[in-house]
Amino acid sequence: MWNFTKKSKDQNSINSISEMNKPDYGKKLDLIQKEIHQFLKPLGFKKRGRTFNREVESGLFQVINFQSGQFPVGDNYEIPGVRESFYGKFTVNLGVCIEELYLIEFSEKKKPFYQEYDCQIRNRLETIIQKTDKWWEIDSDSNNSKIIIDGLKFKGFEWFQLFDTREKIIKNWGDPSHSHSSRAQLDVALIVLQTDKNRGAKLIQDYFENIENDKSSHKKYVIDLAKRFDIKIKQ
Repeated sequence: MWNFTKKSKDQNSINSISEMNKPDYGKKLDLIQKEIHQFLKPLGFKKRGRTFNREVESGLFQVINFQSGQFPVGDNYEIPGVRESFYGKFTVNLGVCIEELYLIEFSEKKKPFYQEYDCQIRNRLETIIQKTDKWWEIDSDSNNSKIIIDGLKFKGFEWFQLFDTREKIIKNWGDPSHSHSSRAQLDVALIVLQTDKNRGAKLIQDYFENIENDKSSHKKYVIDLAKRFDIKIKQ
């Protein structure tokens, strides 16, 4: 008879050995991030974990995040051409969080520190630099720190400057050359709404009229959102 208990114990032993043999990528990424922190700190960025925040205007935050690839679970985790393993690699995410939009969408309470996933405007550093989604190898002996610092200096901060005031966001985030987000126009409308209700209401109406007919759930979302500001959408 097959001993299922023995099989389970053997598998657990294999998993334990696998865990013990995992490279300590976390510590190596800490060293890379430490060098970049030394560059960012004098520029006003505050650090929490793998994320940096800088407030450039009241309630307007620039966010830089270091994302490491997950440990692949199972023998068939990586599927060539379908799902790649990024374990042992990292990428750099950039974002801009507009606090009033975060409060409208997610919460009535401000956060002391914003994560990249809280941001309305998001991109990746390497996408900005070379239009590719590159992940760097986690290797503390490489010159990745310098590459990232140079990338931030010459391209990343240039991208941030497109959105470092609400006026610039209204101008640039609604421009298709700077935004590939389908709801960028709605974000712009909600920003305008804070200071000019009539203009903001018109922009929300324009956005609603451009929603594709098969997206009825999103149309309902916009109608309900407008009601919160005493705006009636014409259908």
